[in-house]
Amino acid sequence: MTNEGDIIIVNGASCCGKTSMTREMQALSERPFIVTGIDDFLPMFSAKYIGVDQAAQNESHHWTAPGNRKSTEGFEILIKPGGEGSNGIPTLSSRCGPVGWSLLSGMHRAFAAMARAGNSLIVGDAASEVLMYDYCATLKGLKVYLIGVYCSLEELERREASQKGRGAGAARMQVDKVHIPGQYDFTVDSEKHSAAECARLVLDFVENNPPRAFDELVKRHGDFKPAEFPVQTF
Repeated sequence: MTNEGDIIIVNGASCCGKTSMTREMQALSERPFIVTGIDDFLPMFSAKYIGVDQAAQNESHHWTAPGNRKSTEGFEILIKPGGEGSNGIPTLSSRCGPVGWSLLSGMHRAFAAMARAGNSLIVGDAASEVLMYDYCATLKGLKVYLIGVYCSLEELERREASQKGRGAGAARMQVDKVHIPGQYDFTVDSEKHSAAECARLVLDFVENNPPRAFDELVKRHGDFKPAEFPVQTF
């Protein structure tokens, strides 16, 4: 009988260093971890279901404008009413309709299926409260570690501006909401520590401690389903 694998969810805002950190974890560990996340699934999705306000577009993509039928069913990145944010950086919000939610929830279920087949996963994500609750509904019964990655907004926006192809505003949109409810087994500060140092700290914790935070969340949110659409994600 195949033993179920572990899942390590590494959660933090855009540009906090999740990708570098999760790859370092994979390289340093003696276990055959699979590294995955939304960046592996979103390219499979039809671009016509993604609507992004013009001010939030980046130079490498030209998404459709939000507000059309397909983007309303999929994903939309919107400028919040009341202005463009501070220092010219847009203040953004994101939401998804039933088609977009099917992708996200299906992705979470794919992680569960992989773990139940005996694979151990490291999942890099920017999971807001509602997305974390869907993790509870889809991964309950599995061994899941919740790891929080923290970084100041100033540093996030510095990194965001320095990376070609990054649209401005994602870090600002996520930084205050990505750590709600904020129950973690372990946290790291990617501003104070390098990706390799963060990876070693997390692996050391996982190798020597059982997970607890996720099971506590599952007790309260394991039966979660969206009440209505669109679902406000950030």
